[in-house]
Amino acid sequence: MDKLILKFGDRVIKEYLITKNLIKIGREPDNDIVVDSAGLSRHHAKIEEIGEDYVLSDLGSTNGTFVNKKKITQVTLQHADKIIVGKHLIIFQSEQEEEETAPKTANFESTMVLNTQQQKELFALQAKKSGQEHAEKNAKLIVIQSDTRKEYKLTKDETVMGKSPNSDVKLEGFLVPQLAAKIKKEGDTYLINPYGGWVSIFVNGKQIGRNWKLYNNDIIKVRNIEIIFKLEIELDNLTLK
Repeated sequence: MDKLILKFGDRVIKEYLITKNLIKIGREPDNDIVVDSAGLSRHHAKIEEIGEDYVLSDLGSTNGTFVNKKKITQVTLQHADKIIVGKHLIIFQSEQEEEETAPKTANFESTMVLNTQQQKELFALQAKKSGQEHAEKNAKLIVIQSDTRKEYKLTKDETVMGKSPNSDVKLEGFLVPQLAAKIKKEGDTYLINPYGGWVSIFVNGKQIGRNWKLYNNDIIKVRNIEIIFKLEIELDNLTLK
């Protein structure tokens, strides 16, 4: 049976037999492969069976997903591919291919794990290829309500969300407050602060207080409105999410 092998350095942490069509990878416990590391996003990547292939997709992660040292958005996996997420390595093994190619398979898994410096070097190399050394972080909100989807770039130091006509991010609906929350930018960090009152603000299902730090792909909820926070690092033509 096809399987995934999770490693940290030379140590095998766990082997996962692929018994379902969708495998989710990330920090949150609702993932199939849970990696408790700050280098991973809450929902970092997924592997989906499409026809006879397994397709790996990055889910807009902050630090990116790499296959054989190349940053990917989406790729069809081949036997013995080395998937790098944060400082962890996931090896994809196809049962059929393993039987056919086992004698030829090189033993270099331990050299594929990226430490923080190696990851920075990969980013820098791709930035150089694109002709730009400086990385700039940009953030935006995607508001989903009443079957509509609107995007708002966070270009100000403080962004106000609410029903008020003066709000930067307009929210509509019954019992939505005039001023719901404010997002404050401090360097590369974004903090959300509820305005208070009888309407609570939730992030990823948890009621929040003041100065709650936002991470890429966090889901903010105001009443029945979902707002997705996206943080992107732009390197010329390359965008790291």
